[in-house]
Amino acid sequence: MSQIAVKRNSRLLIVDDNRSIHADFQKILGPRDSSLGDFEQAEAALFGEAPRLNPSHVNRFQLDSAYQGDEGLARVKQALDQGQPYAMAFMDVRMPPGCDGVEATAKIWEVDPDLQIVMCTAYSDCSWDEMLRKLGQSDRLVILKKPFDSIEVLQLANSLCRKWQLLQESKGKMAILEEMVITRTAQVVQEQEKLKAIFDNSPEGIFQTDAVGRYLTANPALARIYGYASPKELMEQLTDIQAQLYVEPNRRSEFQKLMGQHKVLRDFESEIKCKDGASKWISETACRVNMPDGSLQHYQGFVVEITAQKKAQKERDLMEVHLRQAQKLESVGQLAAGIAHEINTPIQYIGDNIRFIDESFVGLGKLIANYQKLASAVQSGSVTSDLTDAVDSSAQAADVEYLNREIPLAVRQSLEGVARVTKIVNAMKEFSHPGQSMKVATDLNRAIDTAITVARGEWKYVAEVVTDFDATLPHVVCLPAEFNQVILTLLVNAAHAIAAVRKASEDPKGTITISTRHVDAFAEIRVTDTGTGIPENIRHRIFDPFFTTKGVGKGTGQGLAIAWAAIVDQHGGQLRVESVVGEGSTFIIRLSITPPATL
Repeated sequence: MSQIAVKRNSRLLIVDDNRSIHADFQKILGPRDSSLGDFEQAEAALFGEAPRLNPSHVNRFQLDSAYQGDEGLARVKQALDQGQPYAMAFMDVRMPPGCDGVEATAKIWEVDPDLQIVMCTAYSDCSWDEMLRKLGQSDRLVILKKPFDSIEVLQLANSLCRKWQLLQESKGKMAILEEMVITRTAQVVQEQEKLKAIFDNSPEGIFQTDAVGRYLTANPALARIYGYASPKELMEQLTDIQAQLYVEPNRRSEFQKLMGQHKVLRDFESEIKCKDGASKWISETACRVNMPDGSLQHYQGFVVEITAQKKAQKERDLMEVHLRQAQKLESVGQLAAGIAHEINTPIQYIGDNIRFIDESFVGLGKLIANYQKLASAVQSGSVTSDLTDAVDSSAQAADVEYLNREIPLAVRQSLEGVARVTKIVNAMKEFSHPGQSMKVATDLNRAIDTAITVARGEWKYVAEVVTDFDATLPHVVCLPAEFNQVILTLLVNAAHAIAAVRKASEDPKGTITISTRHVDAFAEIRVTDTGTGIPENIRHRIFDPFFTTKGVGKGTGQGLAIAWAAIVDQHGGQLRVESVVGEGSTFIIRLSITPPATL
């Protein structure tokens, strides 16, 4: 058996509500200076190594911090999702007002049972019996009494990280053994009749099929799943798997193709037709059994019904759509004050112009009435000087020349205001529309213009927005709502970066330039600002979840992480940044231009 090599994991999580404790751990486990200290000597003695005389300036451990038990649980979940689990955690027992360390440990072990935990406790915090009652006996738990010694901390960190590494290596070896067992079991099933009881009573459907699509073997569970009275009836009536079983017949061809590429095919999902015509979802795990000459003898494996799981997944997908819509509306809510101001300004001068027109028609009404009297007198030949004087007097009172000049202007301004309000309302309607689950051909120029309108309240006081759109840019197949959210995030971030420059230097407004281009097989979008720029030492972290350079309460650090997930993960695109400190930043998005018919 080949040796399983697992890279050393030096990721540690500190969970403590006292920030000074985090600083202490950083001093103990963080960067080392150029002198050989007690920690290095202790480590060398612990592992039987010769101490190094000139240790390099590197972090022995990568430390993350959480200040409550629930936050620690969230960190552990996030690390697992990213494929970078923690090796161990130092957990404080008392962390008011949230859950205590014991409760947090129990929750964390539910999601990451391999995590080694050192419980930091004072004698009065929690008794050993109480911990055992809540957590049970575990070799993953070590108790460290406060106040603790620095050497103890370093030794525990080294030992438990090594223990975690050995556990992973052991699991790797077990995985190899499991793979061998699956293959050998396939041979044993053919030769030993003693396994027939297991075969007959298995709750999962067990099968053997040949290359042409006939069942060679089936157990009672498989017959029940497919709606047949017995395995015999199944094998007699189900003689063409591709045509009779699968709702989509090409799934059988895909199954055979994958079986030719992989030793074991796991969790191959398909929709199938039962004997009575009802449809179900199944998941197949199978292996290929070959003849001595390498040719196919048969496929064999097991089937489980996953209809309920598929229904639950569909419901979860629907919930995710609703969640994305809620997140979009939350963004709109954060911009609501600026949007209200944008609408209020044109509404204000529309109202002023309408009032002006209304007041003007008081004098014009009198003038029109006198004209009507004069017209009647002209027709009857009874014109008097009093009538002509009244007309002249009402014309002067109404200031006809002024009204003739100002009323058309007021009407034009009002129409412009209505057009402005209409544009804002349409942009909000388009931006707030529930996102589609399917990718559609999208006009990126229009989508960007919509985001600019929605975010106007964020940038108009600090910057001018300049657009340089490629009018020939073809529509791009994407998720419009997610793309809108990315542009909105980049716009707001650019406005904040420019605002920071203006606050520091009282400079005039900055500039945000958004351009689109057709570059090779990609649509390229560039968002450039004249803000503060991004320091090189943190540039590689800006897309990390929860990373932010803003003050407390001014950002969650999720905006660029969500943008990365939308562009890179959901669309398979590219997102990168170019930045010069003091000059500004340019975020560059690339999305593949693929005709809808090829998706």
